[in-house]
Order: sequence, then structure tokens, then C-alpha cells
Amino acid sequence: MLIRNLVTGLKIVNSISRPLKLYCDNSAAVSFSNSNSSTGAGLYLDTKYLFVRERVEENNLCIEYISTKDMLADPMTKGLPPKVYEEHVRNMGLCKDLI
Repeated sequence: MLIRNLVTGLKIVNSISRPLKLYCDNSAAVSFSNSNSSTGAGLYLDTKYLFVRERVEENNLCIEYISTKDMLADPMTKGLPPKVYEEHVRNMGLCKDLI
């Protein structure tokens, strides 16, 4: 898996034995990824969603739900209202001078 190889290649850790934890604020995506059942609707999904589900089934990846307000990556991935942005930056532990 790309993330596992990247972390190991950067020599951050020697190896990763546990599944990588991925936080997601989309409850439907989390439910689908963690579901072992196959439904008719699953036939029409893009292969990238099926790829994630396979990694979960192989115990290489763990998808967990996290509330949107707790998703600290949001300021790096989308525009946010100033108050929400400031709260996220503060929760990341960055100094107020960067706001």
C-alpha cells in the first residue's frame, strides 16, 4: 500500500504491523468500507471504493468515522469560514501568530 511504503521508506518507523487508520467524515463511505456484505448498489461503484474495501478486508486499513468539526485536515483541503479555520489551527497546536 502506498502510504505504508511511504512511511517505511521515509524511515519514520521500521515497519508497520497494524492496519493504517484513516479518518473519514462521510458516514456512508465508512459504513460501505467496513461492510462485508455485497448489495446490488455496490455493482455500480467506482473501483477506487472497492479497492478501499478490499484493503479493509485484508486488515491493511481501518476506516473510522470522525465528525466534520473534528477533521483537522480540512484547512489544508478546502476553504473554511475564518472562525472554523482558526479553531482548527488552534486544535492542531499551531501558534496564534500563524492565524
